[in-house]
Amino acid sequence: MEELLKLKDKLEKMTSAELYEYVKENYPENPDAGLGKKKLVIRRVLNLEREKMNQ
Repeated sequence: MEELLKLKDKLEKMTSAELYEYVKENYPENPDAGLGKKKLVIRRVLNLEREKMNQ
């Protein structure tokens, strides 16, 4: 859980363009995850990370 909080802080400090590039590089299987408002993109990334942890 602490890892997710650190990731959230890191993502919130990024600009929208940096966030889009981060998502594009780290989640190529979900190209649309980087589109939309910044808060929504951060939520999507955190959900993707939670899914990875639960597998």
